[in-house]
Amino acid sequence: MIHKTINEFLMHKHMSPKQLAAKLGISESYMSMLRSGRRRPSPELARKIEALTGIPLKNLLFKTGRAA
Repeated sequence: MIHKTINEFLMHKHMSPKQLAAKLGISESYMSMLRSGRRRPSPELARKIEALTGIPLKNLLFKTGRAA
């Protein structure tokens, strides 16, 4: 699930949510919603997250192997 993968990435890279939001061009509040699981990224944002973090696109858009 995206919120777990983003949180793990932030911890591993010692990056703040604010820094990641700035690099992605999104608001801190939207980043908070992604991290809490209240929102899912659009396909375009998921591609940006994948490019920046290396988190596979399928992990950002799908839950446990099925479309969410």
